[in-house]
Amino acid sequence: MSEFVFLYPKTGLDVGGAAAPPFSSMYASVLLHKKGHGVKIIDQRREPNWKGILSAELREKPVFVGITSMTGPQIKFAIEMASHVRKESSVPIVWGGPHPTTLPAQTLESQYCDIAVVNEGEETVLELGEAMVRNEPIDTIKGIYYKRGGNIISTPPRDFIDVNTLPDTPWELIDVEKYIFRSLYIKEKLSRVLDIGETSRGCPFKCAYCSNSQIKKRRWRPMTAQKALARIVNDVKKFKLDGIWIRDDNFYVDLKRAREICEGFISHNLNINWYTAGTRANDINRMDDDFLSLIKKSGCSTVKVGAESGCDRILKYIDKIQTREDILRANKKLIKFKIAPIYTFIIGFPTETKKEMLETIETMKQVQIENKDAMIDAMNMFTPHKGTVLYEEALKLGMKEPKRLEEWQHWLFRGQNQASWFSPTERAFIE
Repeated sequence: MSEFVFLYPKTGLDVGGAAAPPFSSMYASVLLHKKGHGVKIIDQRREPNWKGILSAELREKPVFVGITSMTGPQIKFAIEMASHVRKESSVPIVWGGPHPTTLPAQTLESQYCDIAVVNEGEETVLELGEAMVRNEPIDTIKGIYYKRGGNIISTPPRDFIDVNTLPDTPWELIDVEKYIFRSLYIKEKLSRVLDIGETSRGCPFKCAYCSNSQIKKRRWRPMTAQKALARIVNDVKKFKLDGIWIRDDNFYVDLKRAREICEGFISHNLNINWYTAGTRANDINRMDDDFLSLIKKSGCSTVKVGAESGCDRILKYIDKIQTREDILRANKKLIKFKIAPIYTFIIGFPTETKKEMLETIETMKQVQIENKDAMIDAMNMFTPHKGTVLYEEALKLGMKEPKRLEEWQHWLFRGQNQASWFSPTERAFIE
């Protein structure tokens, strides 16, 4: 019997056969699991028969069902899963993740939510779950919103967890083989690559478009190099991996820590290829030749770089704290070490002109001309996220904010949600 059931909905952006492990569900449930409570994770992306599995779990009367969701298309699938729960059971439904964190009260107004967990869930979910097991009040549990007598009640916020106190990733809660994939980004076509999660949380920068700054308060919280390395070594050996993705928001904040981890890869003879998300161009520019040689020797053949724009005015407007020249300099710097940069760009910011968008497109071309290994991961259309500086700018320019949970499923700025600061012609050009 599973006392607690955690649901990971499709994201609506799942492309190809690869899928990251359902980390938000794994992290939220880890302390309950380590305390001996029965936990079941159902990943809609990997379980074609998710309804049958969920129905069987509901017949065992779990304490609650937890659902995670980001803002956007994932809400559509979260509601689909929550609707199935409502049809078959009266079990409380607890929502967590980025969307309920930014809009907890509105999320609770939905018929599909009974409790919303705000910010990180590990400690909150443990306290909430154990209180519900004992049928005790939940009003003293920090970091939640809940319904009582037709009213929405909130409790004081919970401080961020010390990531060095977290137990190891609870891989036993999922079938890991379903998440091992062939590499899309590592040049060598490796067959056993796994997203192993994070070795730090948060980012100290304040990019005006980034919800991370709002949710995680610009606090970078690293595991020690020793703890991070022990996790990685264990996972690589346990699952016989030849490649890993480290999903830190910003792995290279502390180059001394990054150096220790890379040296550990070498001393443990891991013989893997690896890459990280969230690398900044200026991170690369402050690395000396010795450091770049080290990360290459440790197996880093790829860095994913958030370039975002090729226009200096826009880079300043979004508070990226980098210039077009910084991007081009980092791009050239990596050639010597045969480390391939993979870039993400965004167009469609408020006030951005067609000429400025074309500057970004020209920069996309230039990095590939000047570095034959450079790749473009994505050209994204800017989407405003609640709580960010640019969200408030978008509201001033006439953007309409959804009033119900269900309306946020379209929040990709395609289809129903039109960027009000652009004319139809400009919008057609962007798309």
